[in-house]
Amino acid sequence: MDIQVQDPASRNGGQGKNVDAATAPLPVSASAAQRKVTRFVITEISTQLLGDTPVFKPGERSSWLVPVMLTSPSRGIVGKVGEIAVDSKTGELLVDAETVRRMSTDARQLAERSPL
Repeated sequence: MDIQVQDPASRNGGQGKNVDAATAPLPVSASAAQRKVTRFVITEISTQLLGDTPVFKPGERSSWLVPVMLTSPSRGIVGKVGEIAVDSKTGELLVDAETVRRMSTDARQLAERSPL
């Protein structure tokens, strides 16, 4: 996927240059988005949740989609319980109360049927 990025040398009406999405500078990095989600799920849902590797989703409001994983001290990652989007420009978590409730329920159900 290419993103149109304005070349600083051509700001006076010049053409932008194509830059690969993976190398385009973003105000919020993938690792920062992952840390934000991990901090959120640990404090708001469960200390056994963490944010996994984010995926960049370009668009009108570009964001990082961060999978939320249930973990176990003895088994490591047990499974995915949801995902949270992080605005790639502002760092805002794009999550609502219903998503938090659903992830909490899914984490509890996954924990009940998995030997932790």
